[in-house]
Amino acid sequence: MHFVVKNTTKFGLLDLLCPHSCRGCGCLGTVLCDCCKNYIMEQHSDLCPICQQTFSTQNPNNKQKPFRCQNCESPFLGTFVVGYRTGALADLIKNFKYHSVRAAAPILTDLLDATIPPDLEKMLVPSSPIDVKIVVVPLPTIGKHVRARGLDHTKILAQRLARRRGWQYRPLLSRAQDTVQVGTKASERQAQAKTAYRININPDPNVYYLLLDDIWTTGATMLAAAKLLQDAGAKHLLAALLATGQPQKENVRK
Repeated sequence: MHFVVKNTTKFGLLDLLCPHSCRGCGCLGTVLCDCCKNYIMEQHSDLCPICQQTFSTQNPNNKQKPFRCQNCESPFLGTFVVGYRTGALADLIKNFKYHSVRAAAPILTDLLDATIPPDLEKMLVPSSPIDVKIVVVPLPTIGKHVRARGLDHTKILAQRLARRRGWQYRPLLSRAQDTVQVGTKASERQAQAKTAYRININPDPNVYYLLLDDIWTTGATMLAAAKLLQDAGAKHLLAALLATGQPQKENVRK
C-alpha cells in the first residue's frame, strides 16, 4: 500500500522546517514582508515599455481613459507595469519562475492587483462600466520549462488575478514552438516571437483582453501575441507586466 502525500502537505512541511525569508530585508516568515511590498508599490513609476518613457496611466485630456503612449504606436489601451527588474522584485520573480517558490504567487498577484486601477472598467467605458468584459490571457510558458519547473508561472498569476478581480481567465494562446529566448539577441527574439504562438480560441471583438507576462525584455513576445490576436479580430487589448528594464535617464520624461 502506497502512502501519498498531497502537494499542499509537502509545501506546508517545508515552510515549517525551512521558513521563507523576505527577498527585500531578509526577515523570516514570508517571501516579501509588508514593508518591502509597500516599498515596491511606492517606487512604481508608470512606464511605456515600448519607448521606455514614463507616463501617466490616465490621458491628461480625458482622465477617465487609460493612457495610450503618444510617443509610440502601442497596440494596448493601457499598459500596467509593477516595477523595474531590480532588487526584491527581480528576486521574487526569479524565485517563482525558476525555482518554483509557490509562496511568491499570492504576493506577485497582490502587486499586479495594486498596479492595475481598481476602477478599470469605468476608465474603459465610463458610460456603462457594468457591460465591460475583461478576460485575462497569459502568455504561455514553453512546455519543457513547465515540465522542468513543475509550474506555469504566467498561468498561475493570470488565474489568481482573474479570481481577485472577478474577471475571466482564458488561455487563448498556446505555444507553437518551444524556442528558448534566454541569452538570445534582440533580433533573434523578434524572429522567434513571430511564430511562437497559435490561437486556441478566436477572440471576441467586444471583449477587453488583458495580456499578462512576467518580464518585458525586448517586448517581442508580447507584441507578437498582440498582433496575432488583433489579426484574429481582437479590438481591445491591455497589458500587465511584473517588471521591465530600467530606462535610460535621458528617456525618462519629467
